[in-house]
Amino acid sequence: NNVNSLSESTFLVYFEEISKKYKSSTLWSIYSMLKNTVNLKHNTDISKYPKLLGFLKRKGESYVPKKSKILTNENFNEFMNSAPNKHFLLTKAVVAIGLSGACRREELCYLKIGDVTDLNSVLLVKILKTKNKMPRTFTVVGYFYEVCKQYMELRPRNISEQRFFLNYKRGKCSKQVIEINKMGAMAKVIATFLKLPNPEQFTGHCFRRSSATMLVNAGGNLLTLKRHGGWRSSATAEGYIDDSIQSKNAIANKITESVHPTEEDASSGTRNSPRSATNVTLPETSQTSHIFITENLFRNQNFPGVNLQNCSHFTINYNFK
Repeated sequence: NNVNSLSESTFLVYFEEISKKYKSSTLWSIYSMLKNTVNLKHNTDISKYPKLLGFLKRKGESYVPKKSKILTNENFNEFMNSAPNKHFLLTKAVVAIGLSGACRREELCYLKIGDVTDLNSVLLVKILKTKNKMPRTFTVVGYFYEVCKQYMELRPRNISEQRFFLNYKRGKCSKQVIEINKMGAMAKVIATFLKLPNPEQFTGHCFRRSSATMLVNAGGNLLTLKRHGGWRSSATAEGYIDDSIQSKNAIANKITESVHPTEEDASSGTRNSPRSATNVTLPETSQTSHIFITENLFRNQNFPGVNLQNCSHFTINYNFK
């Protein structure tokens, strides 16, 4: 509109106009770009405009960002056990590394073969380029290791391409790399295979959110979670703890027990500490395939003379014939 002024009122009018068609997150992105450009070109710092910042904060008060849906332990269990390797070995290898390291889609996409070291029964994975410039290192073990090992053995020999993930089709790997959009659609592929509702809501951030959620549900604390995902901000990591059902249940149980203790607690005058049941041995089986046993499924089993509902930990001995 032929306005040359860089005053606060000018920016207020501009942002008020574009706020009619853009969400709060987009407004902050535009503000960030303008702040750097105007400061560089005109030596004007718009971060010192209090009214402008107040306007942007008010626009974000009612904004709820969309987050990727997560896949549960049972979802991954079903997919890893039932999906045929002939068609889904690549997806399984992405799951193995993506869950083990809480990886973003771009971290998986640009992972190089030199960043993965085979230590015999353990893969040491280094993520050197991350969003917040904090390199991470993690390991892939157990069944996940075997899946990755099987995929790595299909890698074509004598190729110059250094990307770890190559295209896979009908039991063979080609020289073509997996680009970021296809990598981001892996979670959607799993949701579609499992016939979950709204598979399009499982985005490229699904593995990272699912991994963090699993760690918290398994009892991981804030420090462990931040190290696992490479988060600098405690606020971001705390969001996963706040959303954890297990964490909410633990808090609710403490409040309930303080108001209405059990009969045993009332008679003794003290609260029960969690009991520990160890060395629960499952029956022998001729199955040789790998079996995923989640904590919730195991707790629901009936073992004579053993109550697992209040146990803090237990050991599973699974014998094969």
